[in-house]
Amino acid sequence: MAPTFCIDPFHQTTIISTHMSALPKPDTYPSLDHSPFPKQPPLPKTAPLTFLPKQQLPTALQVLLGFQQATSWITLGVVCITLGIYGWTVYTPLRWSQKYQQLQALQKTERQLVANTEAIKHQLAQEADLPSSGLVNPSPDQNIFLSTKQNTTIVSKAQTVAVTPGTHSLTVKPIAY
Repeated sequence: MAPTFCIDPFHQTTIISTHMSALPKPDTYPSLDHSPFPKQPPLPKTAPLTFLPKQQLPTALQVLLGFQQATSWITLGVVCITLGIYGWTVYTPLRWSQKYQQLQALQKTERQLVANTEAIKHQLAQEADLPSSGLVNPSPDQNIFLSTKQNTTIVSKAQTVAVTPGTHSLTVKPIAY
């Protein structure tokens, strides 16, 4: 497959293409001057802009403009607060209902666990009553007694450690009981 060289009129670059196309290749690209829109006449040259000196507005008009600005800001604040309260009133019941459904599911699971635990306890009690289980009722003769170790030392609640350089002493107290 031989590479094809094309000149892109928009970017003035050469494009190398190695793919084949079923479309016929144009001999020339259309000129950029052809447009479906009619050509606009050039704008007339105008003199540079001149700015008029700023005139002082009457005091009554200045007060009204200030009042308009203040009420615009107040209106914006009221709209924002209203949207916030509306969003909160919509979001809160939705969140509450989700949490309530979760609570109900947890309570149902708890009831099932309690019922299963009691069923297992009942089954174990039934099996323990059977003579083939090998279980016997406890009696005082079967108790096991452990002796205490005689060489234990009792630690006092507070110990005083003497500090060498000076007459200061440090009292060590337990942190928690």
